[in-house]
Amino acid sequence: MLRRTSFDGSHKPGLKPGFHRNVKRDAVKSRWLKLFAATFIVAGLLAQPLVQWAALPMERLDQQSLVLADNQGEWLHVRLLGESYRLQPQGEVSQAYINLLLAYEDRRFYQHPGVDPLAIVRATINNVSHGRVVSGASTISMQVSRLLRPHTRTLAGKVRQAMGALWLEAHYSKQEVLNAYLTLAPFGANVEGIEMASRYWFDKSPVALTHAEAALLVALPQRPAKHRPDRFPEIARAARDRVLRKGFESGLLTLAEYTDATLSPLPVNSVSFAQLDHHLADRAMAKGLSGLNATTLNRTTQRNLNAMSANWALPPGVNVSALVLDTNGAMVAHLGSQDYFNARSSGAVDFSVQARSPGSALKPLIYAYAETAGVLRFEEIYTDQHTDFGGYTPDNFDHSEKGQQTFGDALTRSHNRAAVEALQRLSPAAFESELRARGATLYGDIGLPIAVGGIGLTLQDLAGLYTGLAQGQHSSKAHWLKSAEAVTRPMNDRSAARTTHHLRRVALPENRARTSTLNNFALKTGTGPRGSDALSVVYTRDHVIAVWVGSPDNAELPSHTGLQTAAPIALAILDALGPGRPPLSLASGPAIKPDSWRQQSMKVVFPCNGLELAFPPGRDAIRPRLTGAEYPVSVVLNGQQLVTLESPRDTLRFPTAGFWTLDIQDARSQHASLALRVMGQSGSEQ
Repeated sequence: MLRRTSFDGSHKPGLKPGFHRNVKRDAVKSRWLKLFAATFIVAGLLAQPLVQWAALPMERLDQQSLVLADNQGEWLHVRLLGESYRLQPQGEVSQAYINLLLAYEDRRFYQHPGVDPLAIVRATINNVSHGRVVSGASTISMQVSRLLRPHTRTLAGKVRQAMGALWLEAHYSKQEVLNAYLTLAPFGANVEGIEMASRYWFDKSPVALTHAEAALLVALPQRPAKHRPDRFPEIARAARDRVLRKGFESGLLTLAEYTDATLSPLPVNSVSFAQLDHHLADRAMAKGLSGLNATTLNRTTQRNLNAMSANWALPPGVNVSALVLDTNGAMVAHLGSQDYFNARSSGAVDFSVQARSPGSALKPLIYAYAETAGVLRFEEIYTDQHTDFGGYTPDNFDHSEKGQQTFGDALTRSHNRAAVEALQRLSPAAFESELRARGATLYGDIGLPIAVGGIGLTLQDLAGLYTGLAQGQHSSKAHWLKSAEAVTRPMNDRSAARTTHHLRRVALPENRARTSTLNNFALKTGTGPRGSDALSVVYTRDHVIAVWVGSPDNAELPSHTGLQTAAPIALAILDALGPGRPPLSLASGPAIKPDSWRQQSMKVVFPCNGLELAFPPGRDAIRPRLTGAEYPVSVVLNGQQLVTLESPRDTLRFPTAGFWTLDIQDARSQHASLALRVMGQSGSEQ
């Protein structure tokens, strides 16, 4: 039986009391949840475009002009970035400038989030009370936003600028925002950033700015064209003094400092940025470099080389390249061509890195490496006559046969057949491998013609190879960037010194031979096929100077030789550098018969090859025992350190434990080599 229940709206079958109130409350909650969800979804959909709309192109900060600095930090060459000069701050900036900038432009910079509401209110009141615009509310952050993304002077543009400032402050620190302003702010002409501006207007680093100079650089970005001191001095002075007045009122300047700064003169002219080496700037750009890059060059030496080159009288269609290295391979001065802008002589080409024929300039290196390898001695007599080297029959420069002479004399006189003989003993492949290990590249077929210039080699690589002869310890690949990875290889100092001895006896250019009283240098020349290339390398213990003079298109220049064309230029550069220390040289012994040095009476009794030495405490030297030797005896340790034993009583010291090679030669050029191992006192290496 069903129970009848009255239905008055207060109760429904199967439903609890109060259900209607719960339904209404849940419905309202559901609507709010749906509205919140919809709002969240819409906000999410809008957020990304809004962020993208406000985001700034920060990559512009990394777009900088190329600046090459010399070995002392002085600017050597500056290259435009598009149509502007721009550079990030390279160190500290004058605190006077920072203080004046913030006091004048954005005194609440460290408090606001990018947009300053108080500044907006203050500017609005000031502008309304004056009936015109007398102040603005733009913050440093907003100015950076505008500089990164220029906008129209509309409300939408201003809103986007403000949004960009908020985005900037949300993603970057205050110091990073300030650095962005110091990089992008315009300072008149086509100069951007405090680093460029300080050097353009005052020729100094921004860390050294005075109050007056700092104030002008605060004022310039407000109206970069109208505040230029070189064009509108009165307007610029008034703008500068307003900044100084603000600094005084803010307590940044004393009355004396303020007065002194207002009396300071304005710069009348800007400073032209240095452009001393267009070729190296081209090479830096090709490497993708920008911003400040430290080089090994010296600005004074580079400027002098440029000035000298302008006075070198060259025939039409002939060009010149010159390098000055220190003996560690660091480039001190560089001349890629005589005139970068002379298209008729291919002036924009850097001939120091063009593969050209070195002529005879590789001969000293062939002899030095051959002697180090033990296949040749400078004292050995060689008979210069017509010779067939497996189908290759070289001739001397003057087409004559010289008869009997030592290899040393053949090097001094640059005879071709002797050099080919030396290269054959060493082997062209071994020579090429040695050059490659020293950072040089040969272009062409590897064979005996290398000895007389039948190969391509750059002047820069050639100069680097000669550092081994100049300093004797090692050769260093020529380099001009301080950041370049060093490429060095040990050099046998005895072989280098003996090679140098013969290069200090070579013939000099006519004028030099008549006027020179000093012989503190070694010289080698080279002449390419039919005079198309004329080279000279001059070195002291301090510098290597390499010069190329030739035809850009390899045209014949029959009257050109390395001695008469390139050597006078190289020696003039040497004179301009000042007297250097003479390179180390070691005279050869008396002439000996061919291969007689291979059949010798000298024997090394002690130490023997493969010996392991363990010294007692306090000892690190031995007394070598030689039979059949004529003193003095030279010993080269590990191919680098030269020790002279004047008598059998002299000792030979090993400063450290490890493996040692000994290259021994007596006064009669008798030779022996051995290797040994020096152990620690306990019988193990230390």
